[in-house]
Amino acid sequence: MTPYRTTFFLAVVFVVLGIYVSTIEVPTMEEDTAQRAEAQRLLPFDYREVTHLVYTTRTERIEMNRDHRSRWRIIKPVEAKGDAREIGNVLRALEIGKISRVIQEDPTTPETYGLQSPYVKIEIQTDAYAETLALGNAGPLTSTLYAQRESDGTIVLTTLSIADFRKKSLYTFRLKDILLFDRTAAERIQLQTPDQNVTLQRGAAFHGPTSHWRFTSPIEAQADKTAVGIFLMTLDDLTATGFIDAQAEKRALLKTFHAPWLTATVHTKHKGYRVAFFQPPTPEEEAYAVTSINEPLYRIPAHVLKKLPSRAFHLQDKRLFGMEVGEIALLTVKTEAWHYTLIQQHEEWYLEGKESDEVNQERVKLLVSRIVDLPAELSISLTQNNLGHYGLASPNVEIVGIDTKGRSRGLLTLGTREKGLVYATGAGLPGIYQARSVILTQIPSSDGLLEH
Repeated sequence: MTPYRTTFFLAVVFVVLGIYVSTIEVPTMEEDTAQRAEAQRLLPFDYREVTHLVYTTRTERIEMNRDHRSRWRIIKPVEAKGDAREIGNVLRALEIGKISRVIQEDPTTPETYGLQSPYVKIEIQTDAYAETLALGNAGPLTSTLYAQRESDGTIVLTTLSIADFRKKSLYTFRLKDILLFDRTAAERIQLQTPDQNVTLQRGAAFHGPTSHWRFTSPIEAQADKTAVGIFLMTLDDLTATGFIDAQAEKRALLKTFHAPWLTATVHTKHKGYRVAFFQPPTPEEEAYAVTSINEPLYRIPAHVLKKLPSRAFHLQDKRLFGMEVGEIALLTVKTEAWHYTLIQQHEEWYLEGKESDEVNQERVKLLVSRIVDLPAELSISLTQNNLGHYGLASPNVEIVGIDTKGRSRGLLTLGTREKGLVYATGAGLPGIYQARSVILTQIPSSDGLLEH
């Protein structure tokens, strides 16, 4: 029985040891680890709970508050919206900062560590915590920084990186986004220039808004959804390079401009977002934008204006023909050398009068796509007056599209060729335009469309 008693005794010992380790040693070790980790933290706070932040450099003092909706606002030296991303970057860097080594608990030579006149002081407040931290010289290793807490005066070497705090200024912490809107929610766009007012309306499909846009004023026409999308993206991405806050300075500068170069208003279901752009006196200077009388006058790069549409033409669907491929039943092609009609049935093409001849479908489809998708490159006139001057009274090429109901809806006429472009008119765009003249060499004879 002795061996069993020994085994039983050892089992009891192991059980007791297991209970001791799991209930006493492990929790104690975890608590010690947590305490050591807490002791290594530079500032024991949660950055999401900070409600007040003061950032003081040798040249400026910036005071910021966060409201109950987590929106930051600068209150000194100006009243302005704060950039939550930039402010959060600073607070997160402080939160994860650790103490690598205590240098002086009772400091006598703070100047040795750049803390006699620190290059930045940061004051933070939460509902339960407040601290001021001075940052001094960079430490001996990469991403180390000497710092001093005001609460205990201790100078410590930290894991903070100088890159997280260098070159921060009032501009850094200001919200630089000029318009804050969801471009996917845009339903209507109004554009106003000194000589034209334009309105675009977003189309609606069976399942809600789509990305298709149409002009409702001053013309009824299809818009180029890609161009409209790029325009909305440009507005959404607008950022200020500087601010003019003083009302007197704003008024004095605006008086130097006769009228806005462009005023754009984007309407969503619940709100309209308006911005007016002003051209600089010379191309080398910055341009300006303003959203309302209560907001600052924003400085923006002058090249941004080149991305914005100044005429309806820039946002129009610039395809001249005016029909889609699938809508065409008959396509009549007339040039100085030949005249033929193509028939489309069930997405197959035939030559009128030569229905028994086999047509090269790929060649025909390439020709039709070139005709349908030919874009205008330059706008010459919004009317079709004086067509003879452009060789369009008796055009070199005339292409007509008939739909399945017998309606003549597609039209493309090509006139005089000039410097790689050809004058053109079309059912898709009212007026006279220029298109790439290569289209003149891409229209084959009827024999060129047959299989050989």
